[in-house]
Order: sequence, then C-alpha cells, then structure tokens
Amino acid sequence: MCTGDKLSICIRNSKNEVLFQNEASQKACGSKAPGVCGNTACAEMMKQVEETSPIQDGMKLHKGQHVEGQFVDVMLVKDGENVMTFLYPIKNEAEKQAAQEAFFVSKGLTPSEIRIMRMVTAGMTNQQIADKLFISKATLKTHLNNAYKKLPPSMRPTQGRVA
Repeated sequence: MCTGDKLSICIRNSKNEVLFQNEASQKACGSKAPGVCGNTACAEMMKQVEETSPIQDGMKLHKGQHVEGQFVDVMLVKDGENVMTFLYPIKNEAEKQAAQEAFFVSKGLTPSEIRIMRMVTAGMTNQQIADKLFISKATLKTHLNNAYKKLPPSMRPTQGRVA
C-alpha cells in the first residue's frame, strides 16, 4: 500500500494489539507491531468513538490534535473488530501563512492582492475586507479579479462571494 510519507496508518484489534503500521506511523509512534499500543492520545480519542458507536457509525475526525509532539488531524475508524487510526500532520499557523505567501508570490500576485487573498482564505466577506482595508467594494472587486486571473481555476469561486 502506497500512502506517502505523511499519512500515518495504524490498525489495532479490540485488545489494542497493533496489527499493522506503515512507515510514517512507525516514525511517529515507534514500532509497535506486534504488541500492545499504549498511545494515550489515540486511546482518549477512541473513547469518543466508542461512546457514540451505539447511535452512529464508528468514525470520528479530530482536527488539530497534539499527538507525539506534533499537530495532526486524526481520523479513527472502528469496524467492529479493528480500529484504524489515520494521522495527517498539519502545519502551524506561521507555516501555513509562509506557504500561502510563497504560493501567491510564485503566481505573481502584488502585495495588495496577497493581503486580500489572505483575508479571503481566512473566510472574510468582501464587506469585511473592504472595511478593514478602508477601500471601496469596487476597488476590492478589481483586486480580486486581478488576483483570480493569476491563480489556478480551482481557486476561483464557483459562485459569487459574499458581499
């Protein structure tokens, strides 16, 4: 199974014995297979899945968790016999902003367009952005149109943005 070097996958049975770990999981938690996993962070998250399993499927997403010294998104899946844990490392806020900045610069956005696109990706409405930057909505729309022309089509809104 090819999962890349970021996604950690661990499969445990009902006795908490590790049945499978990919390389990323072994790097994150140490090699546990065969053996019993004592990762308390995963165990705490699994309690939430077990508590709700009588009323919903055994799958739970935990965003922004701190596990084994890193921030990760965690997906726990319980299929009745085994528990599959998927850990995906996430960037902290400073790393996210640096990556966004580098991406926008690589696409040729101006400093004003970058500042506006940061606000767009943060979920701000056009009115909020215009108010914060003390510009008219018409000026904002000009900046947005210029930025969207430089960005890949997948980043352009499919429907109008909130005014």
